[in-house]
Amino acid sequence: MEATLQDTKKPAFLQRLSARYRARARLRRRISWVGYSLASVNLILLAFLVFDTPLGLSAKELPKRLVTIAGDVTDIGRLTVIFSVTATVLLAGILIGRRLSGVRRRYRMAILVQMAVYFSLSVASASLVAHGLKLAIGRARPLLYDSEGIFGLHPFAGDFFYESFPSGHSTHVGAVFAALALLFPRFRILFLSLGLWLGATRIILGVHYPSDVVAGLALGAWFAFATAVLFSRFGIIFTLSPGGWPLPRFLGLPFGIRRH
Repeated sequence: MEATLQDTKKPAFLQRLSARYRARARLRRRISWVGYSLASVNLILLAFLVFDTPLGLSAKELPKRLVTIAGDVTDIGRLTVIFSVTATVLLAGILIGRRLSGVRRRYRMAILVQMAVYFSLSVASASLVAHGLKLAIGRARPLLYDSEGIFGLHPFAGDFFYESFPSGHSTHVGAVFAALALLFPRFRILFLSLGLWLGATRIILGVHYPSDVVAGLALGAWFAFATAVLFSRFGIIFTLSPGGWPLPRFLGLPFGIRRH
């Protein structure tokens, strides 16, 4: 009763969110992040101890054709590219939706807007943390391997050459493709594979060590999943499975995914 009285003092939008949150209270489960954290840390350490030094020694000897291809596709991980594509898809969806009937159009527009917000929040929050870590850690890039090795650290140097860990591009890529895998689980293997390959372009170009890329991908994926969990508890774009995991709640228009 007290919660209901407090809700009446909130704006209508917040009242609706509160009601959606309470309606899903019985489905919420405590999600353990320990397993994911341990797996990520172990993969980062494995990459650091086993692969970083060989990469530092051989980065300049990779085939030029391979480096050229990596350079052509690596900018997909830039924030400007990700947000531009998101805005373009949203605008195209709105223009196409104008040709539909009222109810169908409102539903599709609501789904598109929610997806755009989910993508933007996942990527932006992951990017903010990644760039803060890059600055604070100040790890030297493979470009300086001859003078710094894999242990070169210059915290708060504020220099491109000392912002290797974690990879910002890989963080963005991890967030984007993990989000796509969560939204369209039928294609999750494809999306996760694309994310790994795009992350690998940073290694091929010699601007990041393998451990930088692993850390970035793991960080981005974590933010995409955590944001999906948060949204699912309000019934925004995701719903909660019986086990408390986020599942896409839309009809899949036009993807043919059954609504949960």
